[in-house]
Amino acid sequence: MKVLIVDDEKLARLNIINQLDDSYTVIESSSYEDAVRKLENHTFDICYVDLKLDDSKELLGLKLIPLSIKRGFYTVIMTSIEDELIAEMAYDLGCQDVYNKGNEKEHISETLNRYFLSKDSFTEGHLFKDVIQTQNKKYKEELKRLLKVLPTEIPITILGESGTGKSHLARSIHEISRRKGKFIELNCATFNGDTLKSELFGHSKGSFTGADSDKIGKLLEANNGTLFLDEIGSMSLDMQEALLKAIEEKVFYPVGSNKLVKSEFRVICATLDNLEALIKSGKFRFDLFQRISGYTFTQPSLRNRKEDIFPILKTKLMGSRKIIFKDEAKKILESYAWPGNIRELLRFAEVISLNNAGVIKTEDVLEFTKSSTFKREKALLTDDHYDIIKKVGLKEFMELFSREVVKKSLEENDNKARQAIAELQISSGTFYKYHEKNEQEFLRPLNKTMEYAHELQ
Repeated sequence: MKVLIVDDEKLARLNIINQLDDSYTVIESSSYEDAVRKLENHTFDICYVDLKLDDSKELLGLKLIPLSIKRGFYTVIMTSIEDELIAEMAYDLGCQDVYNKGNEKEHISETLNRYFLSKDSFTEGHLFKDVIQTQNKKYKEELKRLLKVLPTEIPITILGESGTGKSHLARSIHEISRRKGKFIELNCATFNGDTLKSELFGHSKGSFTGADSDKIGKLLEANNGTLFLDEIGSMSLDMQEALLKAIEEKVFYPVGSNKLVKSEFRVICATLDNLEALIKSGKFRFDLFQRISGYTFTQPSLRNRKEDIFPILKTKLMGSRKIIFKDEAKKILESYAWPGNIRELLRFAEVISLNNAGVIKTEDVLEFTKSSTFKREKALLTDDHYDIIKKVGLKEFMELFSREVVKKSLEENDNKARQAIAELQISSGTFYKYHEKNEQEFLRPLNKTMEYAHELQ
């Protein structure tokens, strides 16, 4: 990959060169005239152009933009002038990036990542073809917004139910961002106390019983890469404090060591916990929450992207072989709550593939859904229910829900109140509270709720 650096100050050119590894071929230019010749006679992938050249009062760097853009080069303007109007002029002339000089380590990394994301192999097409398989419009739009954050150092927090693919998304973010270092993953719920501290920070030999040798921690392993902390909500307050300091300062001490270790890493966190609720209850630090939640992304549940069920299944099952789903089997799969989300769907694909069947029948699906090890109570509150609650209010929803339960119990017990009361395990007072509402009062919230349900469709 060829890079042109145009700056009349050698030290400024060197600051950029120091951020590039051996995979880059760097050409330097120290004057406007020389830069014009190189732009006309050579081919570059990316051009870094200083705004002020040759001690000229004229902003010669702006004049180089149209020539660079005409040749199809990704153009970055560097400047020490704090003037939004000038930056706007640069963008209007076609340059793709403008940054203020200083902190080249971060700026060069970000501009290179934006360059790679602009190429065909890292566009939305790559994301949706090779990384995330979805036909859900809302999910696609959210992912497109996420793409804009990838070239930066902004920390990312991924929320979502268990099994929605938070770890897969985190790894994909790392790979698309083209970070130099590794993707290092740690499930915070797997460890506790000193064990978690050792996993994160590492330890020196003899620092505690069983420490027979030095250990490199995840923070150092993630140098120049990505540190993915899954289930961060399970971390103790003491560990949260230590982690916050390491994230902010990018330096830390391994357990039992007085030698300071430095590591540059991007943080991606994931949790199925409500962190704001944990903060209110004093179980999660607000300052750590602020530090890790630069950009928050929510992985949707599978029941909210059911149009993806069969494309994912066919990808996992087919290969070169055609798989047929009977209509009734399709209906069952579409109506199933999928409490285990994508993880459960992939498990279903494994089970079906073991059967080696070309036609998937009703009994194949029912056998799986009835014996699924995923806890269905996680799907007790559906998103549709929650949307209705937000519309009509929790109190009115609970009234409606209670009446519906009483009504259904009566129907199943041949309108025998005593049997319904026993089955529901409620008092007779509670039973008649919901049973003796007049028809008009009963229909009012029901009609309102049904109208809203219709709007959702």
